[in-house]
Amino acid sequence: MEFRQRVPLGRTGLMVSRIGLASGYGVPAAAIEKAFHEYRINYLYISPLMNLGNMVQAIRSLAPSQRDELCLVLARPIFRGFRLENYVERWLKKLGLEWIDLLFQDMRRPHSEKLTDRVARLKESGKVRLLGMSSHKRPLLRKIASGAVKAPVDFFHVRYNAVHTGAERDVFPHLQQENRPGVVVFTATCWRKLLKPKLMPAGERPLTAADCYRFVLSHPDVNVCITAPSNAAQMEDNLRALDAGPLDSDEMARIRRIGMHIYGR
Repeated sequence: MEFRQRVPLGRTGLMVSRIGLASGYGVPAAAIEKAFHEYRINYLYISPLMNLGNMVQAIRSLAPSQRDELCLVLARPIFRGFRLENYVERWLKKLGLEWIDLLFQDMRRPHSEKLTDRVARLKESGKVRLLGMSSHKRPLLRKIASGAVKAPVDFFHVRYNAVHTGAERDVFPHLQQENRPGVVVFTATCWRKLLKPKLMPAGERPLTAADCYRFVLSHPDVNVCITAPSNAAQMEDNLRALDAGPLDSDEMARIRRIGMHIYGR
């Protein structure tokens, strides 16, 4: 079974591609548009900390005719002294859009009442549809995922790869069976460590980026895996994971073995 088919992003009601695209590393706008048309890649991640000229160009090209097909994710920066409403308005103007599908922030604690109220107003205005969070503090994610801590979170961005598998223990098993949030994974290549020959066990060839994405997407609780290619060739290589489909047992064992070796270093 391949990974080309879009899936529900948890309880959000959005249908998303299994691979999402974080631009800002150099991939041209034409490659982003090709990924949408040929591979149905519609989960597009926008971070203010990246060079997003190509992503902005691609979205402005696609949105007039394909807006309802796109799932656009805007990261909220952790800066003091700015108004969330103004930040969203600036990005809507830059992208030529009326709304953002998903707004999220890296969090170390549950959303404050003030932030919750601001997001609620943005939702009521129709400018933001859903709120999510990313965190390296897995105990917090676990509490929110299980419902032990109440927070208006519709989706998570979670670190998960063959080296760092803690989410298998601390997050995924605690997701509510009904009305569960969406799950998006980042750092699938472990900052490219899984691709480096010198870090491999003796006699073992390094993984490809597609191997890393297949590892992540083979987990049943993961909806989307983020990729961040630097050029069109990398984009094509990464998207091969969609046609390759889930790992078989031998492939999974090999990748876990490599991940454990790197983690032990």
